Amino acid sequence: MEEEKFKLLRRFQYSSEAVIYQGKLESEGIEVFLRDQNLIDSTMYSNLFGGIKMYVKTEDFQRANEILNDVNLFSVDDEQ
Repeated sequence: MEEEKFKLLRRFQYSSEAVIYQGKLESEGIEVFLRDQNLIDSTMYSNLFGGIKMYVKTEDFQRANEILNDVNLFSVDDEQ
């Protein structure tokens, strides 16, 4: 059985932000794994631990990155 590989996609300071993006990616069929979410939520030292880390499978990385870039572009562009 081949071992699955994962790649760091983004880091977030707040778990609420990470969960919103996680929901968007999962609605597009991309499996998402969040790391350090409970640690950050319980200690409030997000910067010390490098934030909440969002991982996706390596083969989904490019597509996930494009989806999140589109979401970010839309959120700051009043013309769309």
